[in-house]
Formats: sequence, C-alpha cells, structure tokens
Amino acid sequence: MDEIETAKKLGLNEYESRAYLSMLKLGSAEASAVSKSASIPRARVYDVLSSLEKKGFIEKKPSKPVAYIAVAPSKALALLKEQKRNHLEKHLNEIDAIASILEKQLFQKENPVPGGEHAILLEGRANIYAKLGALLENSQESAVICSSDEGIARKKQGFASKFASLNRRGVKLKMKRSTNSRFAVIDRKNVLLFLHPENVEEKQEKALVINSPYIANYLLSNNKK
Repeated sequence: MDEIETAKKLGLNEYESRAYLSMLKLGSAEASAVSKSASIPRARVYDVLSSLEKKGFIEKKPSKPVAYIAVAPSKALALLKEQKRNHLEKHLNEIDAIASILEKQLFQKENPVPGGEHAILLEGRANIYAKLGALLENSQESAVICSSDEGIARKKQGFASKFASLNRRGVKLKMKRSTNSRFAVIDRKNVLLFLHPENVEEKQEKALVINSPYIANYLLSNNKK
C-alpha cells in the first residue's frame, strides 16, 4: 500500500493526502510550493490547505506571505482519535435516544390482553434472545428457563454474563430440561414462549412475550420437574 492510500485511511481525500505528505517532507512551505510539490492545481491548493488545517494536520504560521507547517503524525492522529471518539459517543447517544423513542412507541402499540396484560410477537432468534436478555436484566426475584439440552447449553453460553449478574443480585435462576417445552418465566409474571421446535431456522423462529401471572404460573406448575 502506497503512502497516499495510507493517508486516505485517516479520512483525507486525494488532494489532502498529497498535500500532507508533501508538507511532511517540506516541513514548512507556502501554498505555491505545496501546489508544485503535491501536483495540486493552484486554484485548489488553498482550499486543500484550509481543510487540512481544520482537521489538525497542518498549522498556519503567522508570517507574510502565509506559510504552513506540518503537524507531527503522532499529534495529528491523537487529535483525530479524539474527534472520532467524540463523534462516536455523540452517535451512540443519538442511537440511545432513538431506541428510547421507538421503545415507547412499541409499548403503546402492543396488543392488549384482558386484565391489563399485553403481548408482543417476536421473530428471529436474535430478536428473541435480545428480548430475553432485557427481561433477565430487569428481573427482581426469579428466572426460570425451560428448553432442551442443546437450548440450555446455548443459553448458558450466550447469557453467561447475565446469569452471573442474576447470581450477584440474588435472583434465583432455574434451568429446566424439556423435549417439548421452550419458554422463560421471569419474576413469575413475564413469559417468553417459543412457538416453534428448535429444528426451524433461526430467522424463522417466533416467540410470544406476554406479561401474565396466570400463564406464568400455569407453565411453572406444569413443568415442575
């Protein structure tokens, strides 16, 4: 990989890459010298240098005529890392805000069930497991998971950190083995019920999530072993 392609990986375009690499070799130079050294049209070189200055790769010297000096790569990259870190944090905060808004809309549109209960239908193992993870995180007293040997092994691996958290918080966890039932009951009221056997494709798996102490107790009483 040549130097220009390497510089582009730092978020610089073609002209900016050429200009910065030339500045590293020249040390200090006026725009005309950078234009000639980097083969950048004179009409573009000032815009390119201005862009590099804003990105922290070069600095303008207080001289006449105006000259520029290259910022050491280590210093420039430290600034770039900080800018990207701030941008990422801002982006993650925006995602959290969007998720919160969508979450509220989701619960507003959940299907009502007599008795003030509500139910949602999930499709795809990834979505189902994400919901199960959220239920485990919010559990206060107990969590019962019923599945096949394979399903239990998969959940022990996928939810290892959450299971450890349950133990630290004093939440009782029980894993029940079954060949014909697949469900999770959280705090004896929140139920996640798989609607298919394990032989379906992951993307086709469906599960019903319902807040119902009645159904929770029914499942627990019929799966006591």
